Amino acid sequence: MAKGFFRVLVALSLAGAAGRKKLNGIHRFLGEGYDWDMELVRDEADFTEEILENAAREGFNGVFVGFGERPEMKRIHEKTGIPTVFIGQPDAQVMKRLPLCLFVNDDHNAIMRLAMRHLRSCRGMRTLGFVPSRTPSKWSDARRDAFKAAMRGDERRMAVYDGSGDSREALGRWLMELEKPAGIVAALDDRAHDVTEACRSLSIKVPDDVSVLGIGNDEPVCETTVPALSSVAVDFELEGYRAARELQAMMLRPAAPTARTILCGAHEVVSRASTTASRTPTALVRRAMEFIDRHALEGISAADVVGHLRVSRSLADLRFRKVSGTSIQEAILDRRIGEVGRLLRETDLRISEIAVRCGYRDANYLKNLFKKRFGLSMRDYRRKSQIF
Repeated sequence: MAKGFFRVLVALSLAGAAGRKKLNGIHRFLGEGYDWDMELVRDEADFTEEILENAAREGFNGVFVGFGERPEMKRIHEKTGIPTVFIGQPDAQVMKRLPLCLFVNDDHNAIMRLAMRHLRSCRGMRTLGFVPSRTPSKWSDARRDAFKAAMRGDERRMAVYDGSGDSREALGRWLMELEKPAGIVAALDDRAHDVTEACRSLSIKVPDDVSVLGIGNDEPVCETTVPALSSVAVDFELEGYRAARELQAMMLRPAAPTARTILCGAHEVVSRASTTASRTPTALVRRAMEFIDRHALEGISAADVVGHLRVSRSLADLRFRKVSGTSIQEAILDRRIGEVGRLLRETDLRISEIAVRCGYRDANYLKNLFKKRFGLSMRDYRRKSQIF
């Protein structure tokens, strides 16, 4: 694809993980050598008719819209004819009226098939259920329909919550009436958090009575939910990448794209305590290692790992040493020191910056620790192994 220079208006909320990952996807595309002067609108309230009209007057070449569609925006797009990519549900009328536009969207069926496969792997499920978003939305309806499609031919009971709004009482009554054990997939992680909170208030055990699965893998939500929330890791970064690539093509050669809708699925299910009932030593250590791998560079301690596992410190230490042959603290150290070595070999970052990136506040402490472990200083290690 030819490249060229373009001015692009990007309207995308960065409040949640989905928006941030989509922006990462845009930057990954641009990192392949494409040149955009990008103006970013982060708040839907700021994405006004005036913003779009100014973009048209000022010669912007393309628009990337990650907010919900609004009629007035469609009229302006129709009038200006600026190539546009929408992140969201396909709209046949918009595609008919605006030839220079396409939609990039979640592949809800693929996401739900992955979610249901995970829930079915949880032993003894008698009921499988779906909880929609708090407020009505096209994408939540699409995930509900995908859930129903994935349940075809399944002998388990199917349950779809149709209660209104944020009423925890109504959600709780619905959960109490389910035949258990039950597996619940929610439209997004925030809603799955609501489910676990409702269960906790009613002394419904998660995951023993109800296994709960979110969608989106928004880590701040998943890791702070009690118990930690399993979630489908939707490929939001790929959505941003594909959207940027298609917008580049439309700006370069203004013509209606052949594919007007592009679907992106999911990476995997990130399994956490909300669907993992197993307390075997191997399962416990696997959860510990997954947590260490994700968070060791943030400066966590063994106590943080034990808190994530929600078992006693003595049991965690015993199980960890029995299965892995080492301690939790040593596993954290191995992960950090391994990353220190990689950065020394593969980058020219200053040692003080490497220390910060690997969770060490004191660079001198890291230098002494590194020399004690490897028998040579960090500078000597870099000199011997530098690949630059």
